[in-house]
Amino acid sequence: MQQHSQRQLRERWLPVLADTLVSLIILSLALSPLILLMTPKVPLGRDAIVDFLWSAGPAMLVLAGTFVYVRALLRERRRIESRLEDVVEERTRELQAINQELRDEIFVREQAERSFRRSSRHFRALFDTAATPIILIDSSFRIRQWNASAESLFGYSRDEAVGRNLVETFIPEEYRDEMGWKILKTLGAGHDRETLETGIRGFDGSHHIILWNLNLLQDEEEDRHQLILIGQNISEIRRTQDQLHYLAHFDALTGLANRRLFEDRCRRALASATRHGHHCALISLDVDHFKRINDTLGHDAGDVLLQTLSQRLKDSVREEDTIARLGGDEFAVLLHHVSGAEGCEKVARSILDDITRPITVPGGELVITSSIGITVAPVDGASYEQLLKNADMAMYRAKKAGRNNVQFFSEDMNQEIQRQMSLEQELRAGIRAGELDLHYQPVLDARSGRIVAMESLLRWNHPRRGLLRPGDFLEVAEQSGQLHAIGEWICNNACLQARAIQAMSGDRVQISINLSSRQYNHPKLGEELARTIELTRLDPSLLMVEIDERLLSDRLEETSAVLHSLKETGIGLTLDRFGSGLSSLTLLRELPFDQVKIDPPLLQRAPDDENTAAITHTLISLARQLSLRVAAAGVETEEQHRFLRQAGCHLLQGHRFCPPVSSDGLGELFAQVRQGRNLLPDVLDNDIRNR
Repeated sequence: MQQHSQRQLRERWLPVLADTLVSLIILSLALSPLILLMTPKVPLGRDAIVDFLWSAGPAMLVLAGTFVYVRALLRERRRIESRLEDVVEERTRELQAINQELRDEIFVREQAERSFRRSSRHFRALFDTAATPIILIDSSFRIRQWNASAESLFGYSRDEAVGRNLVETFIPEEYRDEMGWKILKTLGAGHDRETLETGIRGFDGSHHIILWNLNLLQDEEEDRHQLILIGQNISEIRRTQDQLHYLAHFDALTGLANRRLFEDRCRRALASATRHGHHCALISLDVDHFKRINDTLGHDAGDVLLQTLSQRLKDSVREEDTIARLGGDEFAVLLHHVSGAEGCEKVARSILDDITRPITVPGGELVITSSIGITVAPVDGASYEQLLKNADMAMYRAKKAGRNNVQFFSEDMNQEIQRQMSLEQELRAGIRAGELDLHYQPVLDARSGRIVAMESLLRWNHPRRGLLRPGDFLEVAEQSGQLHAIGEWICNNACLQARAIQAMSGDRVQISINLSSRQYNHPKLGEELARTIELTRLDPSLLMVEIDERLLSDRLEETSAVLHSLKETGIGLTLDRFGSGLSSLTLLRELPFDQVKIDPPLLQRAPDDENTAAITHTLISLARQLSLRVAAAGVETEEQHRFLRQAGCHLLQGHRFCPPVSSDGLGELFAQVRQGRNLLPDVLDNDIRNR
């Protein structure tokens, strides 16, 4: 630093010094004569001055010239040095710029290296901690990398796995060919990625399904290819898919084919029968009175029954045949190749024999029966829908024929269906045309013979077939969905006509209506009846609702809620067909009935059968002890009348007293009663009459 400062001083003051010296020399040459003249001790003349100038002048001029030349050299040097300084400064700036670029590049490289190291750590952490197995292999299928998930899945550590052949060591034999082909295809054909699904067996013996993603890694510098396999354990997904596929095609309870799979196999069998000219058959069957079994023994017993029945069906047919559970207790059997009706009947009889063998269920042992319908293709039809309908028609014919038998489809069954369809259309038209009517049958006091109630009975004034009873068309109405609408019509008209009956009778007469199963199970039954009573302005106590005991055996809690809501409305309740079910005592204890009506079959047998008579006496006595009125309908003979009087029945109803009367004839009936007509005939037993 000090040397640099001295150099700068020399460079700055040397030119100044040279100029000063030159100036002094020239000045001395100019002033020398004057100096000589002013010197007193030196006598100077003109010649002396001239001599002095001639002798000293050249030297001084040389000296001055020297100094001028030196000054010029110094100026040139200064100029050259100035240019050198500019060059040096420029070069310095360039070097500084290059140096800055180098520093920047070094910084970038350092940042890149840090980022690379960080990425490497992240990659290693991701590779090692990934939840899916990741494996790196070379072109020889040798394992180069093996993460912790692969260790856990296969049961081999990284040290044990690296260097081994992946396909030969860890892949089951049935998957090796496909996996080897996919790996070679990815490595050799230049495909960047490929997918593959294989099964593997872990070290602990567990089986897994793995979906592999194969990704090609190319190293251009070393000219080698590697493959990274990323696995996804889809065992649970495959199990779920298999379960969904099973549920989509098979019945979960019995393991039989469901409706969808059965339809597909039927269509295939029909196509084969048509193409090769042979026969196939479709059998439809269900368990007789299965609902009663569920109601009495419970659904667990019903499930065991269905499972046992399914196994027996499998044992009764060939392996190539198909058995399906279509729903509930409804089964169907497809016989792929049969010799005709004889072969079908032989199989059906075998099924019946196997079904009727006792079955052990929770709660006891059962002997069940079945109704079987058979249709043969392509004789009876060439489509699945037609055959299924034919088999169902034959099965219902078997039920009507007494159950536990076999019926083949015939054309008259189809005609019956056509008749029912025609009846359905006529019923719809009849409802719109007002062809329905209510007839009323008097209910008499067993002692006085007074009319205390009227039971409303539905009739259809058919324009061609005359007066039809409910049994002629209610089944069609239920199947066609018209039963609920008919029930509403009965309730409305019965309540309207009840007010007229009170006026005609001059006395208090209750009107009873019967509820069908659909009406009874309707969630808004109480609201509808209450609304009807309000609209017709009828005293609720004049309306009596009769409910079949067989409808009340299941869902007792819901039953109790519905009946208590009706009771709160003020409506009277009658338990119809009392004694027909298996839970009469429970119903009487739990439900708010006002009266019971004896089951007509008991009444028909009671006069001639001691056991039936004893049962009927017990039922009537039980109801009386519970303060319930006892009614009997369908009284036809004097013996039945006498038996009911002896048993203590309160109310009587039947053709022996008065047949049902149309609503138009009620006025005349009540007029006859007021004129003294006695609807209650005497019985021959005088002791009973006088009691």
